[in-house]
Amino acid sequence: MTAHLTEEEQLESMKRWWDDNGKSTIVGVVLAIGGYVGWGFWQDAKQESAEEASAIYQNLAEAMVSEPGKSLSEEKATTAYHLADQLKENYSSSLYASQAALFKAKLDVEKGDLAAAAAELQWVIDQNVEEALTLLVRSRLARVQLDQKQYDQALATVADENSGSFKATFAEIRGDVFVSQDETAKALAAYQLALDSLLPDQASRRPLLEIKIEDLQPSVASVDQGDNS
Repeated sequence: MTAHLTEEEQLESMKRWWDDNGKSTIVGVVLAIGGYVGWGFWQDAKQESAEEASAIYQNLAEAMVSEPGKSLSEEKATTAYHLADQLKENYSSSLYASQAALFKAKLDVEKGDLAAAAAELQWVIDQNVEEALTLLVRSRLARVQLDQKQYDQALATVADENSGSFKATFAEIRGDVFVSQDETAKALAAYQLALDSLLPDQASRRPLLEIKIEDLQPSVASVDQGDNS
């Protein structure tokens, strides 16, 4: 009798638990299954998107190939611009899109359209898909701004903070900007900082930096002598 009552109590307890929790349990299971299936679809879509971007980028890279010593044909350039814009529009957060913008910047520089090139480089910086790439593009943008005689913008683009492994590169570019502004002392200091900040894999820059420093030292010395007279 006790056992029978215990079974009834257990059955009743299960009924009460089902009334209280059964529906939410089903919902939880359904959501879990749905989440798993949704994750699978998302992963598949992500993979498909990456493959599509890769295919477009491959076509872009092929369009950018020209014969040695010859510039890109107008037809190929038009194709390259179209494919690059397609990547930027549909896959903006991918590395493919940033590389596509760099292709466009290269073509713009070759056409002499520095403003358009600067816009493409700034776009890559704004996306910031990879830190090393962003630093590299900052150096390229500063060079373009220097060619445009936008000295203040160039100096801001390669400011020393957050320069990472590009500390020497940024310092050298600042030196070039100061030279263009006839700021000889500032240029010399920037070149010296660049020389002191060179990493082992940047050793090839040392001879050129030393030449830049040697070329400026007489000018700085004459200025100092003039100030002391």
